[in-house]
Amino acid sequence: MTRPTLHAVTVGAVVGLAWAAGLRGWMAQLVGEDSSVTWLTVALVLLPGAVVGGLLAWAAVRRAEGLTPIRWLVLSPVLFASALLDPAIFAALLRNGEGGGALMVVTTALLGGVAFSRRRWSFARAAAGVGWVLGMLLLTFIGTMAAPVSTARGAWVCLLGGCLIFLLSLASSLPHPHGTAARDGALPWVGAVVGLAWAGSLRCFMAEVIGAQSTVSWLGTFGYVLAPGAVIGALLGWAELERRRGRPRRVLVWSPLLFVAVLVPGLTDLGAILENGVGGGAVGVPTVVIAGAFALAGRRTVTRVVTGILFAAALAVWVATATSVGGSDFALDTPHGAWATILYSCLLVTGALGTSIPLRAQPQTRAREGSARIAATSAR
Repeated sequence: MTRPTLHAVTVGAVVGLAWAAGLRGWMAQLVGEDSSVTWLTVALVLLPGAVVGGLLAWAAVRRAEGLTPIRWLVLSPVLFASALLDPAIFAALLRNGEGGGALMVVTTALLGGVAFSRRRWSFARAAAGVGWVLGMLLLTFIGTMAAPVSTARGAWVCLLGGCLIFLLSLASSLPHPHGTAARDGALPWVGAVVGLAWAGSLRCFMAEVIGAQSTVSWLGTFGYVLAPGAVIGALLGWAELERRRGRPRRVLVWSPLLFVAVLVPGLTDLGAILENGVGGGAVGVPTVVIAGAFALAGRRTVTRVVTGILFAAALAVWVATATSVGGSDFALDTPHGAWATILYSCLLVTGALGTSIPLRAQPQTRAREGSARIAATSAR
């Protein structure tokens, strides 16, 4: 495995881990107070997420390099069915049909992979598309288990579930011979969905930290968290589109600061802001992901080192203060604490990866640099 491939697979694994941790947050909101996190959560939900993310990234790299597709990678999402290895979930599935959500997620992702990968309409694509839409509707509106969709909590849970499943479906098209049929012009829209899923997962983390006192409101959750997340995601998607066109928009690296701007109207009522899960995180989180972006793709070595230290320190601070912030349930040697730490850390890392897009070199520049290195090696 070449170094670029290994890099891509590692990034894919981190993204997959973040996705699975966010999915577990969605599941916790569905179940409510009856939700419990065990080490099986790590083994049967988080670990498969990392493996699936790495496999899908590997498939994408192979296709980009013009290599023969590995057919079995199309079935990568099937690994999420490993949740049924939990005896309690499997028994519930046999007894009363509960626990079938893992099978529905896998089926919807596989159907979406077929529908998104075909460039022309056919019976197979139409059939897969119909099945995918039905699966999406079911998995999205299952969020009403948490609360009616007419309420802020119900709408948030439904939206988070729909965004997560949509992204898995889109990623599942990568192992197909032609990959996803989505055009570059769709990048801002896809970015908006990614931003919604990221912000919705962050809101899950906030809810876990605040506990029973956490409340969901239209202004607090949608106005201060989800809407900025969608806008930031769209801006970073547009940054990637412009980067591919040779028109880098480096200023968009500061787009996460939109999380800070939305606090201005509510500064007169700080108590309400904190109650709704915003507060200091609206300043700290975007600052950390921007620092991570410069650490990953900054132009100057000094800048990358300094911001890298800041980013690592932010991760370490949570590890050191988790129990004082959230209580004994957030201890790293407990399943709940391990999951919460993985969720928070992966959100920061993936946030930094996305925010670094405006700073990254243009594809043409990378190609020229690669050719120059090959020429220099040959000359030796």
